[in-house]
Amino acid sequence: MWRAAGIFLAVLSVASAAEPTITHLYPAAGQQGTTVSVTPVGKSDPWPPQVWVDAPGIDFKPAKAKGKFDVEIAKDAAPGPHLVRFFNNDGTSQPRFFIVSTEPELLKKEPNDGFQSPQKIEALPATISGRLDKSGDVDSFAVTLKKGQSLRAWVEAYVLASTFDGMVRIVDEKGNELAFNHDGRTLDPDLRWEAPRDGTFIVQLMGFVYPATADVRLTGGDGCVYRLHLTTAPPPQVSFPAPAAGEGADIAEHEPNDTIDKAQGVTIPCFVTGSIDKAGDEDRFTFNAEKGKIYELNVVGAHAGSPLDAWLKIESKESKQLARADDTDGSRDPRLTWTAPGSGPFYVAVGDVTHHGGPDFRYQLHFAEAVPTVAGTAANHSIVIAAGKTGEIKTTVKTANGFKAKLKFAAKNLPEGISAEEIDVPEKGGEITLKLTAVAGAAAANQPIQLVLREIESGTEHPVIFSMITTGENNGVPQGYTELVIDSTNQLWLTITAPAQKPETPKPDDTTASPPK
Repeated sequence: MWRAAGIFLAVLSVASAAEPTITHLYPAAGQQGTTVSVTPVGKSDPWPPQVWVDAPGIDFKPAKAKGKFDVEIAKDAAPGPHLVRFFNNDGTSQPRFFIVSTEPELLKKEPNDGFQSPQKIEALPATISGRLDKSGDVDSFAVTLKKGQSLRAWVEAYVLASTFDGMVRIVDEKGNELAFNHDGRTLDPDLRWEAPRDGTFIVQLMGFVYPATADVRLTGGDGCVYRLHLTTAPPPQVSFPAPAAGEGADIAEHEPNDTIDKAQGVTIPCFVTGSIDKAGDEDRFTFNAEKGKIYELNVVGAHAGSPLDAWLKIESKESKQLARADDTDGSRDPRLTWTAPGSGPFYVAVGDVTHHGGPDFRYQLHFAEAVPTVAGTAANHSIVIAAGKTGEIKTTVKTANGFKAKLKFAAKNLPEGISAEEIDVPEKGGEITLKLTAVAGAAAANQPIQLVLREIESGTEHPVIFSMITTGENNGVPQGYTELVIDSTNQLWLTITAPAQKPETPKPDDTTASPPK
């Protein structure tokens, strides 16, 4: 009986096992050349899971305390955000974020809930890795400033897929509010403020639950991770990269160019760098188009740190609006793909949605003929296949601007014993499915793989990505994240599991006495 019970429990254990479900890392960053204690937020049973990182020099080692890792960061580890996966024999978590910093990362220290008991920041600049731990939490940090010093306090939380919509304010030592900011370039706050006198001031960070609910109160919890940056350095100037070879000239916008009759002439392709100099300003440019050709125009402003919330439109010589864009793909920067209805001059206008302006409302406007493109997006970040079985990966293929090359959909870097027959991609794209087959004797595996769209004639490969950003609304309430520290990955994950074992039939115990006849 006990032997049979043991077999049953073992089978139950296998059946109830699952891949790790890790949503966040806390803290979310560490400095080069240091070891950081990191807690994955979520579930992983059994513990510890194995860990994959997208670059060398970031070593997650299970700590003595269950539920934690000691992360050893090499001095030459690549700075910036990295993707981390936690996996076991049953599968993997979604990719999570860990940032390698070149400067010290301070940890938030409790208690620091009120302006009366803030955590003192000894020197600036400083970056604090923290978390709003509980409902109603407010984290407070004291800084010392001289009269006239400018303080910038900006947050990374939304871009870490955190579960709060942050707010930053500055108060004096009596709790009087001196400055406040809710949203910056994203939903993360970015506050700039000048000290009116010498003294100690308190920076406070708090937030509402994200996505928003009807319960309007300050939030907190395991997913409310953040990095708070404090500095007195001058704000970075908005700058744009120089055009690459073949992308056209870099042209400076010049006034007056508010109206069609004063529009500044440009030749495609080109980049125009300018600014919406004052409230209500509109900049116009004219170019010659050919009937039937497809043109692509886009403005880079907010993405480069400009306060500009740009709109972009195309007009005829009669001032008739032919096309317009405001926010595109969740960004405040607009993009237009437009087919010329005729040949001759057309006009492009740029302005600010909020009718604000100033010398710092800078932008870069790109004119070019549209290039044929193809993109593949996988529906899932991972696939699990049992040995001897077949699994499927669905991908959506989108072509644009007259892309005509014939394509094959294929998998790369598959482990031994796994195969995937390449399939033809329909000319119009759409949803396609690739089947992966594991032979009966395939060894258990956990590893990244890549999917590609391969041009049959040229052999050019277009990587298929898994997008981690999402957009949408629920009854008018924004959902998902339109910008993250890493928006997508082409490192999909394959797990090969051993086939499920049938429970043994218990044998009679030889020591049991035979029943009486």
